[in-house]
Amino acid sequence: MKNMVAEKIRLERLKQNLSQQNMADELGITAAAYSNLERGVSDITISRLFEVSRILKKTPQWFIDEVSSSTDLFESSFVESGMKHDLLILQNEMEFMKHQLAHLQFQLTKK
Repeated sequence: MKNMVAEKIRLERLKQNLSQQNMADELGITAAAYSNLERGVSDITISRLFEVSRILKKTPQWFIDEVSSSTDLFESSFVESGMKHDLLILQNEMEFMKHQLAHLQFQLTKK
């Protein structure tokens, strides 16, 4: 799942004609660290997802929901390759992240 979120971030960044260096500067990290996020080498935290979302003018949920839709498209190939269990784990992780995101958004609106 993290690679799918990372790919959504990469595609949206390219769509908006931003470089990895632009993103890294906005996030206050090195270009190499940003590249690791975008390639799925490093895990993206909820707070980092919020920052990326702000820069790309998308909601954090947009990145997660798009992954959910993509997961359905690939479900048959996962099952065929004997990875159904992995798919279920990833779907559970995604649901957990959605709940965390909703909770954090609620906390932000209270401030």
